[in-house]
Amino acid sequence: MISFTVDLEDPTERYDPNGRYVLMTRRILDLCSEFNRRATFFAVGKLAASAPQLVKDIAASGHEIAFHSHAHVSLTDEDPVRFKHETLADSDRLAQLAGKKIIGFRAPRFSLTPKSVWALDILRDLGFRYSSSVMPTSVSLYGFADAPRIPFRWPNGLIELPLPVVKGSRMPYLGGIYLYAMPFFITRRTVAQADPGELLWTYTHPYDFDREEKFAVLANTPWWVSFVLWHSRRFAQGKIRKLLALGNAPPLGERIDTLTSLDTYS
Repeated sequence: MISFTVDLEDPTERYDPNGRYVLMTRRILDLCSEFNRRATFFAVGKLAASAPQLVKDIAASGHEIAFHSHAHVSLTDEDPVRFKHETLADSDRLAQLAGKKIIGFRAPRFSLTPKSVWALDILRDLGFRYSSSVMPTSVSLYGFADAPRIPFRWPNGLIELPLPVVKGSRMPYLGGIYLYAMPFFITRRTVAQADPGELLWTYTHPYDFDREEKFAVLANTPWWVSFVLWHSRRFAQGKIRKLLALGNAPPLGERIDTLTSLDTYS
């Protein structure tokens, strides 16, 4: 079973109330409705001010609202004091819009690394129950190579749901550029061979669904990565559809209560 997650952000960083990210998010909501799928939307805090009705509509459709930082700054570039202040304020605003406490967090760019584990105690102190922020691999700038591939607990009790990676090579494969570039028969086979202890989830972004937008370099992203991501948009929705057809799973916040006997990683 694969949970569907969305990193809800505006790559232009303008957060225009009528920006393209709003239209693309509504396309994703239509896709969820078509597949009878409830997802986890990790929303950037700025959305609480720029598009409050969008957040309300997502929650009203039965989806989970989780937190994706205030302004999509990587944890490795964050100031801890500012992070705590913004996380408290934003999670409260999102909770008011969603009508439910915010318990899930995803670091921008999966930037929870050995250099940014300071954020864990802040998240736990503010009432978060799980993180989905670790990329347990060495193939990425933000990789956490020694982290487990299966869900685990941090010493403070916070649950971590790592990005799914291929056993052995530890190559990510269920979202983003990794999903869009990989032949789908390999993806399907890797899903079938997943260990019983793995918790599988995919992720996408509103801009992945925007085939009409002209090319532009994404913020804090090399031009060639931006181009590959833009070029991949022609495949993205088809790949996501195929992945959603492999098996349905509830939002991440509901799945953590089914996890038992988690090992503690330190």
